[in-house]
Amino acid sequence: MAAKLPLAAVGVGRIGLYHARHIQEVGRARGDCELVAVVDPHQDTARRVARQLQEGQATIIHAFTGVEELAAAGMAAGAVIASRTRDHYDDARTLIDAGLRVLLEKPLTHSLQSAREFVAYLDADAHRKEALMLAFMRRFDEPLQELKNLLDQGFIGTPFKIVSVLEDPVPPPVGYSSPGLLKDMAVHNVDEAIWLTGAMPEMVSGLGAQLYNHRITTVQEDLDDAFLQMWFPGNLLGQVQVSRNHVAGYRNETWVYGEDGLIHLGAFQADPLRVELEAYKRGGGVEKRHFQMRDYGAEVPMFIERFGPAYRAELDHFVAQCQRRAPFAVDQNDGLRAMAVVEAGTRALSTREGGVEVKSVLPEIP
Repeated sequence: MAAKLPLAAVGVGRIGLYHARHIQEVGRARGDCELVAVVDPHQDTARRVARQLQEGQATIIHAFTGVEELAAAGMAAGAVIASRTRDHYDDARTLIDAGLRVLLEKPLTHSLQSAREFVAYLDADAHRKEALMLAFMRRFDEPLQELKNLLDQGFIGTPFKIVSVLEDPVPPPVGYSSPGLLKDMAVHNVDEAIWLTGAMPEMVSGLGAQLYNHRITTVQEDLDDAFLQMWFPGNLLGQVQVSRNHVAGYRNETWVYGEDGLIHLGAFQADPLRVELEAYKRGGGVEKRHFQMRDYGAEVPMFIERFGPAYRAELDHFVAQCQRRAPFAVDQNDGLRAMAVVEAGTRALSTREGGVEVKSVLPEIP
């Protein structure tokens, strides 16, 4: 068996805590990795989480308040970074320069300019080029993987429209630092569309508003409701709808329309742990499946209820590729592509242009 890969969790707030727990779970399942440190700028949080996760683990979990301390300690070979978006660039670069490989939460950085600089820096060196995995967990979600399998098999023929919807029922938690609704939410949907279709949008237009959510939270955000329309090469259209205003509960759905049928995944329903997939062919063929998501027991964030197994699966891939010293399935260039589309959408919303070409914001699309 390979030596255990020592891992750290950076930023152990709402999502970071689950990343840390998943490191422990994957370590127990695989036997070739372990959690050795947690990092959080709030010292009391770092120490509390380290104590909380120490139970049942023999290896000491150290608590640090910054990635510089973690790098200087020399105890970790990899890290999962879930710090504030504005800290992504510095945190990831510090650890990569120290020789670690990192799994970085979305978005890649806080701005398209810094993302371009970061990708150029990573791609300029052989080690750095393969040091970062971007946490687009939807690519590791079993229901979405089955949808992609049906598409790749040609079940509904050539797709001509894909629709991805993500709507939250509550505001972000108090103290949350949002880079903007599109960067924070729509980046997942955009990457999903790029991954499912294997194509890059050429033009984006959109609409946005502040409807309700901004009145019930102290978190500052540019919009609480937005719609993007994306034109792909050929006759393929993409639509993304994101919102903080689905007050009845968490909504996450995808439709793909093809020349020979339709696939629909997910729905807003009473049981959030049951995800249904329906595929209908022109003339009668039908595929139906349901996927039971993991019950984490205690009350958890809504996105963990839906995507908890996907978060763990992406971490399993991260560990496996680290052990093999192999490239990751999703990297900084995937993050840059999604950010470019989101930036084009943001410009379209702010300028009210009919459409913004993606190449106008990122001429060198990777």
